[in-house]
This record gives sequence, structure tokens and C-alpha cells, in this order.
Amino acid sequence: MRHHPILQRFANQRLLTKMLVLHLFVLLPLVISSFFAYSSYSASIKKSVGKSQGDVVHELTTNIDTYMNELNLLTTMPYQTPEIMRFLTEARAKGAPLTLDESNTISSFINHVLVNGRVNVASLYLYGVKGASYVLLPESIATTSRKLEEEPWYERISASNNLTYLGPHEVHSSNGVTSRVITAARKIKSIQSGKLIGYFVLDVPVSAIESRSNHLASSNFGSIAIVDEQGALVYKDPGMDITDSGITGYRGSGSLEVHVKGKDELLTYYTSNLTGWTTIGTVPMSLLLKDTVQVRNNIVLLGVICLGLAVVISIWLAFFITRPISQLRNLMKKVEQGDLGVSIPILSRDEVGQLSQTFNVMVSRLSDLGYKLYETEIREKNAQLAALQNQMNPHFLYNTLGSVSMYAEIQGNREIVEITNNLSHLLRYSINSDQSEVFLGQELRHVEGYMAIQLIRFEHKLHYEMNVDPAIYANLVIRLGLQPIVENCIIHGFGKTRGKGTIRITGVQEGDSIQVVIEDDGKGMTAAELQTLRTRMQYGRLSDDGPSGHGVVNVHRRLMLRYGASYGLEVESEPMKGTRVTLKFPVNDGVQAGAAKEEM
Repeated sequence: MRHHPILQRFANQRLLTKMLVLHLFVLLPLVISSFFAYSSYSASIKKSVGKSQGDVVHELTTNIDTYMNELNLLTTMPYQTPEIMRFLTEARAKGAPLTLDESNTISSFINHVLVNGRVNVASLYLYGVKGASYVLLPESIATTSRKLEEEPWYERISASNNLTYLGPHEVHSSNGVTSRVITAARKIKSIQSGKLIGYFVLDVPVSAIESRSNHLASSNFGSIAIVDEQGALVYKDPGMDITDSGITGYRGSGSLEVHVKGKDELLTYYTSNLTGWTTIGTVPMSLLLKDTVQVRNNIVLLGVICLGLAVVISIWLAFFITRPISQLRNLMKKVEQGDLGVSIPILSRDEVGQLSQTFNVMVSRLSDLGYKLYETEIREKNAQLAALQNQMNPHFLYNTLGSVSMYAEIQGNREIVEITNNLSHLLRYSINSDQSEVFLGQELRHVEGYMAIQLIRFEHKLHYEMNVDPAIYANLVIRLGLQPIVENCIIHGFGKTRGKGTIRITGVQEGDSIQVVIEDDGKGMTAAELQTLRTRMQYGRLSDDGPSGHGVVNVHRRLMLRYGASYGLEVESEPMKGTRVTLKFPVNDGVQAGAAKEEM
């Protein structure tokens, strides 16, 4: 694989140069680590102050929520007064005067609201959807002539399903008094039907919120601002530099850095689940990070000292490590030129020392290896001669079997004639063929010859059935792949019992593979024996206690090596129910079926 030109150029440099360059790269992690140390310290300061600031903002929000929750509880008081609920359901004309009983009931209710609550109520509104109304403003006499639709909170509360809080706004009394208030407005619904029957609204002075915020802003914490759900300003510390538009849009909780008027500030915000208002606190970053400057200077000084030491040590280590390697390289060049009398002194026990020792051993054995190579070539020639001599033996065996068959034919012994003829075909197929793959039809014919001999041997107590789709006869399969499996069925399924048995051979094409199934109804295998055989098939291990399963393992490994891991054998077996072996071959296109059928 080719490397990038720059990497290739670096790879071609001397080992000493590479080590010096790599050691000099210690500058980069040192600078990075110093930067991250400083950044981590700054981040920890920001996180610590941000958490502290967040706690304060959350505490202020909780304080305001406590106050607003008192206001919330007061807005539920109409449900505790049945007379007020009836008043809101009555149909009345605008400005209709209250009866004496109604006046007493409402007065008692209002006094109850003002006394029970721990908030300073500035204004109170009771409106029924059918026209009933009662309004009490600061410095004013109560009236029943105001219109519900003209109230500043009507649009907001009519679109809400529950209690609604309104940020600071102004209310005007009949005698010209103007007050800035915060409003809590609630829809009143019938307890029986759940339908809307009116509205109950309370105003409290905005000074209640401002006093709580001013107390926090004056505690050297920073600056505080509060905005409502609509983004309208509820409170803002006069010393806050961020504009009104810059503090809107924050919801939930969190901290972030903002740039305001040329300086960075840490902004923390928290949104109340009760009111929907967001409390925002800011503190200048310069105030937070004033102690980190000294830390940064110390880190830079330490980094310079460490860098100088690293450069000196790296140069010394590079020469110390590469010197014996250079000596070893020079001696290898001498060996390359034919000088086998060299050796290198071993001065250490590290990898270089072990490599030097291995080099010395290698050089000392090169002469012996040359002689052994010459001897191996002579033995290979002798083996080739022996193989040529062995090729004569099969011809002698074929001629002998032919003579036996001829004499048996003269004597009229058809069984011996059939056995010798089939055995001759089996030997020719097994020994003489130099093909690694044959037609499936040829394999099946080889199995039929083998079974013909076994039927005579077992006195026809053994039966076999063959049902293979002729369309797959022309498919190429490995040679001698089926007969070892059939032989296993006879030896391990019926060989010791000598009882009756049946072997079935079926074959079909399924998708892109040929599946040949060989099954018997012999004694089968136990679960432990089956698992042992499958393990041996998986790892290609032969049995340590005899030839049991050798044929299955060999055929499975041959199939996998020839066609890939998706092909091979699958074995299924149950005790006294027989064994089923499935051989899976790939489909070979372009082979004429007729040629294979002629072989059958």
C-alpha cells in the first residue's frame, strides 16, 4: 500500500532522524495540555460561579413564586363562597346596583380576601359572564359599571385555561390615582357543570417584586432582571448593561457567556414553572477570571522548563537506542555479501539485544541450512522417482481384477463378477482421476458402484434409495465428496448391528446452491456425540481415538476451502432414529446436463 508522499519521505529517513522528530513533537501535546489545563481551570471557575449564581437566581425565583402562590390561593376563594358563585351566574344589566344582601355578601368576601392573604392586594375585580360585576380600585369607591372586555388582562386570560400572571402595568382609579401593579387573573367555572361563569382578578403592587430583587442586586452578586412569558420586562437592575431586548428569549435554565459593550459577562437564567417568568442574573467575566492570570503564567513557565528537558533527554535516548541498531545493519550488509563469520556483541537484554542474539544464531546456522536445502532437493527427486514407480501398481491391480472377473464369469459366479467389476471402477475413479471437480452424476454413479458391493456384503439386508433431480446432474462438485458420507452411514449406523437398514440420497437445487441429503435410519448419535462431531468439523480436528468421523470432517473442510465458508456439511442426529447429513454445493452455470446424463 502506497503512503502519502510526505509520509513516505518520512519513512525513508534514518531511524535516528525519525526518533528526534517524534521526540520534538512532545511540544505539541505539552502546549495542548497546558492550554487545556488553563481552559479547565477557567471553566471550573466559570462553572463554580455559574452554579452559585444559578442557586441565587433559583432562590430569588422561589421567593417570588412563594409570594405569587399566595396570590394564586387567594384567587380560588370564590369557590369557597357559594353566594359569590351565585352572584357570578346571575344575569344583570350593566351598572345595575347591588341589593343590600349582595352588598353585604361581597363586602364580607372582600374583607375575607384582604385579611387572610399575606399579600398586599391593591385592586380586586369580580366579573360574571352574564353581566354581574364588582370592581375595587386603589383610592376609589367600588363600582359595578366597568366593562369586562375593556380590562387590560381580558385578552390574556380569555385565551388561557388556568391562572394567568401579568407583568407590571398601570391601573387608574376614578379620582386620578395611578398605580403600577402585577395581576393574577383566574377563570371561575361552575362546580356542577364546569362551564365558565366569570373571572376573579387581583392586583398587587409591583413594589413587592422590586423589593425582593433590589435586595439581591445590592449583595455584590451582580445584576438581576425578570421578564414575563411575553418577553415584557417585570424588573431590571439599573446597573445592568444588557439592553431590554437582549434579555428576552431565555426559557428554562442554564448559563452562557454574552458580550456586552466590549466586555464578556456570565449570564444565568431560570424560568419559574408557576408564573412562567424568567429570572436573569449577570456577572462580569473579568471579575470571575482575575485569579487565572497567575495560573496561566505558571503553566507557561513550567511548560518551557519541561520542553527543554524533553529535548535534551530525547536526543540522548535517540543516540542510545539507534547505535546498536546501526551496528546490526552494518553487519547484515556483510552477511549479504557472503561473509558468514561476523557476530555482534550483546550488551543488553532488551528487544535490540534479543534481535542481536537472534542475528548471531541465524548467521551460525546459515551454513547448516544450505546443506539441508541441498539434502532436501535430493530427497524430493527420490520421491518423484518412487511416485513414478507406484504408478505401475494400479495397472497391475486392474489386470488382476480383470482376470478374477473372467474366471468368475467362466465359473458362473455372478456375484464375484459384479464385485470385481464394481471394485475396478471404484479404484479407477479414486486413483486415476486428476480432476478436483467432477459432475454430480459421476459422483452418484461412484456411490452406486460402492453400494452395489455393500449390498452383496450385507446379504441384501441393507437398502438404499436415490432420488436426485436430473437437472442438477451436470453441476460440478468436489470429487469423492459423497462416498465417504455413505461409508460413514454403513460403518457407524449399521456396521456393528448387522441389522436391516436403509440409506436415502436426495438432491435438489435451492436458490443459488445444490443440496444433497444423505440420511440413514441407523443407531444415530447422542447429543454429546453430535456436539463433539460439530466441534471437530468447525475447527478441522480429527479424532484422537481412531478414524471415527474422519470422512465427515475431511469432506466438510474440503467444501469450505474450495467454495467458501457458506458451503459445507450440516449434521443432524438422534439416538436410534438415524443421522441426516446435508452437503451444500454452489450452482455452476453453463454446463450441459446431457454430458452428465451420459455418465450415468
